Amino acid sequence: MLVTTKLRTKRARLFALATVAALGAVTLVGCSSPSASGKVTITLSGPNQFTSDANTFGPAWEKLVANFEKDNPDITLKTNVLPLTSWAQTSAAQLTAGTAPELIFQQTTHTPDQVLSLDSALKKKNPFSSTGKSWSDDFIQQYFKDSNQLVNSAGHYEAIPFNLVAVGIYYNKGILSKAGVKASDLKSFDGFISACTAIKGAGYAPLATDSGNLPVGWAVVALNSMLLNSEAEKINQFAVDGTAGTADIVTKKSIAHAYLTGELDVTTDPGSAEVLKLLKKFYDACATPNWSGIKSQGAFTGGTDFPGGKAAMAWGTNFATTGLADASFKYGTLPFPTLSTSDSSLASGKPAQFGVTAGGTSYMIPAYIKGAERAAAIKFLQYVSSPKVQTWLDKTGGIPAVAGLTAPPGLEAMNTGAWATVPPLGQAALFQVPAAIAANNKYEGYLLGSTSLKEALTKLNSDGIAWAKEQAVQGKWTEDWATK
Repeated sequence: MLVTTKLRTKRARLFALATVAALGAVTLVGCSSPSASGKVTITLSGPNQFTSDANTFGPAWEKLVANFEKDNPDITLKTNVLPLTSWAQTSAAQLTAGTAPELIFQQTTHTPDQVLSLDSALKKKNPFSSTGKSWSDDFIQQYFKDSNQLVNSAGHYEAIPFNLVAVGIYYNKGILSKAGVKASDLKSFDGFISACTAIKGAGYAPLATDSGNLPVGWAVVALNSMLLNSEAEKINQFAVDGTAGTADIVTKKSIAHAYLTGELDVTTDPGSAEVLKLLKKFYDACATPNWSGIKSQGAFTGGTDFPGGKAAMAWGTNFATTGLADASFKYGTLPFPTLSTSDSSLASGKPAQFGVTAGGTSYMIPAYIKGAERAAAIKFLQYVSSPKVQTWLDKTGGIPAVAGLTAPPGLEAMNTGAWATVPPLGQAALFQVPAAIAANNKYEGYLLGSTSLKEALTKLNSDGIAWAKEQAVQGKWTEDWATK
């Protein structure tokens, strides 16, 4: 979940190389060459989104790979599972050093020139599809066409989604019952806060939370969707193709333009301040007490507290259902609670939005991959965006990215209703940060009380400006406001 691009400066290159050295034990995977028999070996490298296993993406993945190799006997596909705590740094460093493998996770820190443009390939037919359409037309267009998760700042498609992703809050029905809480109590923000108090009283952590940027980032997106829509309307000044106009989802160029022209200053924007205030209220009441000392791991936020029955709730994607296959409790899912005007005078009373998007399992190909390896990597991306992927979707809780396939049952709370609709600001939100700190929890100091609200907003604004300058360089924008 969640999706970034970075400025390739000398400093960034040195940082990436230093990261490679620091990782030490990590084996860098270089490009392979076809064997004498003409068989080519390629490697896919990324984090495990499905289980806590550090060696495999699970039996369903192994079966998918085996089927691919059976259908394509001239290709061998290896899988390199990277730790959740370090995959981003590892992949970014490898990509910059030119040692990343043929297929890498799309949310890797990168610039447009570092990855292969898939525009021309998408115009051709997918050999594993029988629709007769172009590869790009096989996708469900509302999630694929001009997706800011798949199209980079240079305007090129750089990644292919194996599935779509939805996010929600899982809850343990047994713990809620012991705490005297009903699922319906969790629909409103004030009801959710009250429920967290009751859950603590019953001896459980309310919402399993960790120090990573996912749980806090997802909460911010939800709060943005209810508090910052007026800001989104004001700054929406560029279409998806970069020309003057508007877009259904505010583009990165529009956000960058707002920062660089001073039209957006989060230090004086009341909506931005309100987002942080309510975020802190949410964390103070509901987050695991020692959340800042818990590392991200497994399918749920907060480590093993939720699947282990220690926490009543946890954030998770639709993929997280695989982590509950052996759970001893019954569970359900729900969206982020709705703010009312009693919670904030800026709230509209409309429910939170997050959206089903293509930011799930999406992979791309480094630009330096050539020849038979490039062709094999593209073929695998075609394979996993065809009917060949249906069984894997069924086993992993994946929502299909291509038309004609079906989503597994039980995901309705995540992929239906207002929560399943992408908000005007998208999932990137207003608070953007430059490359060096993109993987950090940028709200941690404020949430822990070591940074004041004013200090937090000032830092977010300066980071937003730095990010905007990076976007302008990467997108090769030539307007005066972008080149100052």
